[in-house]
Amino acid sequence: MEFLEAISPGWVGSLIGLIGLIGLVVTIFLYRASRIGPRPAYKYRALRLIGGEEQALPEEVTVLFIDKKVEQLTKTHIVLWNSGKATIHGENIVADEPLRLEFSKDSEVLNVQVLSFTRKPNKFTVNINARSPNEVICSFDYLDAEDGAVIEILHTDRERYPKVRGAIKGVPKGILNWGRIVTSSHTLRLRFRTFRIMVIAMLFFGVFFAASGFLKPAIPEFWTKELEWSRWLYAGLGLLYIFVSSYILWDSRRRFPKSLSIEDIEW
Repeated sequence: MEFLEAISPGWVGSLIGLIGLIGLVVTIFLYRASRIGPRPAYKYRALRLIGGEEQALPEEVTVLFIDKKVEQLTKTHIVLWNSGKATIHGENIVADEPLRLEFSKDSEVLNVQVLSFTRKPNKFTVNINARSPNEVICSFDYLDAEDGAVIEILHTDRERYPKVRGAIKGVPKGILNWGRIVTSSHTLRLRFRTFRIMVIAMLFFGVFFAASGFLKPAIPEFWTKELEWSRWLYAGLGLLYIFVSSYILWDSRRRFPKSLSIEDIEW
């Protein structure tokens, strides 16, 4: 009888319901993650060498390309990889819409090379488009999950980053832009870790607020009718904290494979 009285309060049923809801959400998330097909993505970083106020080289330095003085020079790095679960086959790249890095029409790519790649059998190659010197054509045999390459480009465009274009069969969303490459300096790494700790704390607060709002404690008088509105405010605030913090933690994990991490692109 005492056991039945212990589990009779409404908060026990609410707790079971909340645990079931969380389990359902986690199950749906894991299922959707397992269903991710081929998903090409890229991150980028650039260093202005000549031209503009933030140029890295002294003004006294002059760069010649085929005996022609270069007024604007930028070194751009693109990390391109398969962030999905299924293989991307090079033969699925549409011939009329090749995978390419496209700068402004009046600019020119002076040099391009693959700095690093995950596996040699991928046969990842880059070449300047002979018809359009402002474009870099990328090709590969295949990219399994987490396969990719780091591309270094020297170009004369005023824009630091190219537009990544191309069409791949079976990839309707195209190549995903996942933003700039985060620097690996000690100070910024420390700030990033501190930020993550704050977000995790925010997640725990969210769970606490949601539990306080949805679950009735052992003392039913805690939530009186006069405080009913406050209960739902706690619940709503908790769910908002959980959603925002979970999204930030998930979004911060958008990082290219460690096998592609090199010092040259993480100044």
